Amino acid sequence: MLLNLILDMFGGQIGPWEALLVLVFSLVALMLVFPVHECAHGLMALAFGDKTAKYQGRLSLNPLVHIDLKGFLFLLVFGFGWAKPVQINPYNFKHRRLGTIMTSVAGPLSNIIFCFVSLFLYGFFYNYGAFHEISWMVVIADLFWYMTIYNATFAVFNLIPFPPLDGSKIVGELLPLRWRIKYYNLEQYSFYFFLVLIILLNRFDILGYFTYGIIKGFIPIVDTILGGIL
Repeated sequence: MLLNLILDMFGGQIGPWEALLVLVFSLVALMLVFPVHECAHGLMALAFGDKTAKYQGRLSLNPLVHIDLKGFLFLLVFGFGWAKPVQINPYNFKHRRLGTIMTSVAGPLSNIIFCFVSLFLYGFFYNYGAFHEISWMVVIADLFWYMTIYNATFAVFNLIPFPPLDGSKIVGELLPLRWRIKYYNLEQYSFYFFLVLIILLNRFDILGYFTYGIIKGFIPIVDTILGGIL
């Protein structure tokens, strides 16, 4: 994030004030987005009978509870990072495989729902503020736009089926036991996988294709609710 902003400033694509605004909005949006994802995991695990996240105090929307310092610094500098994963004990689930799948789905699903809400609020604040010339509402609308993008990005990224991401647990629990064990063992190569992924994402906007696909899918619905103003 910071690295890209600095490069954009030196390239003349963005001014210092705009860069600062982007940084502030990005940080505020992230502080609101990733706690929803992690808390959703914990709540779903609790619904299936596992109280691990509850005992660890992870059923909270307080971002400080979920921050992994190293992951946050990576996110701040490179625009790619991670939160502290919510721990679960699948053997506490009433239905182990179903509980694991649903707990894994809960995080990305919560971001998709939050993405829709954020897009709705963006449309409302931007159009109402622009129509009535209320500048602060237009500025707040930008924050909701960043929240829309980050929610969609979190959902898409976490659905990548490579351990330890949520998508891997969804796929893994559908595999026969012997294949499941081998599949989960791929986590030992996760550093190299993410390194290659970062390089690919910087060169090809693969993630953006799916991210904006989600947003574009929501636009007609939000547009209908708001009376065709998007």
